[in-house]
Amino acid sequence: MPPADSAAAPAARAAGAGSLSARGAGRRAHLPIDDALAPFADLLRQHLPTPEDIEQAAAQRRERRSRSTKARTAGAATALAVAAVAGVLWGDPALHRETLAAAVGERQARPLPDGSTVRLNSGARVEVALHLRSRRLSLVRGEAAFEVAHAPWHAWAPWLQRPFTVQAGEVAVEDIGTVFNIRRDFRPAADNGSESEPESGADITVQQGSVRVHAGAGAAPVLLHAGQALHTRTGKALPAPVAADTARVAAWQAGRLQLDATPLADAVAEMQRHRRAPIVLADPHAAALRISGQFDLDRIDQLIDLLPRLAPVRVERQANGGVVIGLRQDHQKP
Repeated sequence: MPPADSAAAPAARAAGAGSLSARGAGRRAHLPIDDALAPFADLLRQHLPTPEDIEQAAAQRRERRSRSTKARTAGAATALAVAAVAGVLWGDPALHRETLAAAVGERQARPLPDGSTVRLNSGARVEVALHLRSRRLSLVRGEAAFEVAHAPWHAWAPWLQRPFTVQAGEVAVEDIGTVFNIRRDFRPAADNGSESEPESGADITVQQGSVRVHAGAGAAPVLLHAGQALHTRTGKALPAPVAADTARVAAWQAGRLQLDATPLADAVAEMQRHRRAPIVLADPHAAALRISGQFDLDRIDQLIDLLPRLAPVRVERQANGGVVIGLRQDHQKP
């Protein structure tokens, strides 16, 4: 008689095979899912995206992210550009610098890039700095006239105009719309041969328009109009305006020396501005003599030779080019 477990083995195998057959049949019953969903295909298409829709939506999301990134980058760049421009405007950088100088005995008319003109008298020196928002000049020594150019909108919007300021020692002359002249006198040269130094102070003459003169913090500015002048001195308050000697100013700009009952001492000082070799007034009594006339600034030596005909003086020329002026013997006082 065969063992019991041997008889049961075929039965178990048969049962297992039946179970597998049933599961396979279940799977086979679910395989034709497309056929089962076919009646609902149109409804599903209305509610579910197609692969093309999914790809298009993904592309749109990528494009939105790219635009957002670009916008943030552009915003940051714009902010940096605005900050840079603001920094430049606040700093008012210099766009043009130059030094204008006339040698002793010559005069010059020098145009500036902004259309203004600076006229230099003998021995004058002007430092020019044209900035983005301002025009700053400095009269280092001598005499110069400034004809200021303005933008077309200056008459109705002067606050949009770059201010034009000339520093002369302790005072600053601010242009309001004008032609003006500034003079800084020379001290006599020292015996040691050193160059003359400009006096501390300035004589300001307005030929056209008006200017505003400033003399440091806390001091009220002085307004000058055409035909007025201001004579400033270091360490002193600004004086009141006076009538200007516009004839003298216009004369030197035209190359003429204007003398109108001028003391000989002042006339000699004026001639010395246009001559390197010294002119010495040896007799103090001759200083008060007065002379008049108009003379060519390019012919100062002719004027020196003419002095004995204009006043009771004698002129002695020296080997080094110097000139000594004294009273004639018939006018010398005991």
